Amino acid sequence: MSDVPRPRISALYVYPIKSCAGIAVESMRFDALGPLDDRRWMLVDDRGDFITQRDVPSLALVRPARVDGGLRVLAPGMPALQVTGTGGERRSTFCWDDRCAGFDEGIEARAWFSELLGRPVRLLRFDATAPRAASRNWVGSDAGRPGALTRFSDGFPLLVLSSASLAALNVRLAQAGLPAATLQRFRPNVVVDGLDAFGEDLLDTLTRERATESRGEDSGDATGPTPTLRLVKPCTRCTVPEVDPRTGRHEAGLLQVLATFRSDPKLGGAVTFGQNAIVIDGLDGSLRVGDALLPSYRWS
Repeated sequence: MSDVPRPRISALYVYPIKSCAGIAVESMRFDALGPLDDRRWMLVDDRGDFITQRDVPSLALVRPARVDGGLRVLAPGMPALQVTGTGGERRSTFCWDDRCAGFDEGIEARAWFSELLGRPVRLLRFDATAPRAASRNWVGSDAGRPGALTRFSDGFPLLVLSSASLAALNVRLAQAGLPAATLQRFRPNVVVDGLDAFGEDLLDTLTRERATESRGEDSGDATGPTPTLRLVKPCTRCTVPEVDPRTGRHEAGLLQVLATFRSDPKLGGAVTFGQNAIVIDGLDGSLRVGDALLPSYRWS
């Protein structure tokens, strides 16, 4: 088995506000609903419908940062917004087909985002007492368990992407005369080096190694609980990867290139890139950039 690739985490990201800019982090901790700081907030209109880059590409320019349990939010041409992350009126909403609820972050957040987007919107903070379950069709017997729940993500608590997959896509984009794509276009949580291109498609699980020689004394909690991720579903792609996160503008072409070699007949020909994942063990542990990972494969 010496020729089996040994993956390692090269980057970790969380996205506090659904469809706004992400934050690169050195370590990632979990609760029952996934990464602690991921998709805790979401923008909705006055009908309660959620708002994403699919409709408002400029959301890519909204940059949240976690502060004192809340958020500090920046956007071009706007003053900084402080979000307390406490209190608020509970409001019902939907995230895709799932009915869920959130707490309204108040008048100041409503005014700030409404001015930015040019229409009335609200910022909701997820109500963790009413978690969303990942699809039983994909997670099977893990459905409803801690680690297979989520907040305002599209459907699963994590997205895993191989850096080699991005490199392979960029070769094809160059051949088509298109600029290279960055990782940020695909909004992964866990980026992995050491796999072949699209090697994540063959993975069953990834488990953080209990110890890493190269980490030496700077091993954090490498001897503590070891999170195990189970990769459960190819991530089907909408138009969001065609939004340039540097400009907040939609640029067509990337999906057309992906469709030439990443259409999945098992998903009705949908274009896929990356793998959705759940946490099946080690929720009390953490992942860190540089962690070595033990893979298991489906070999199917």
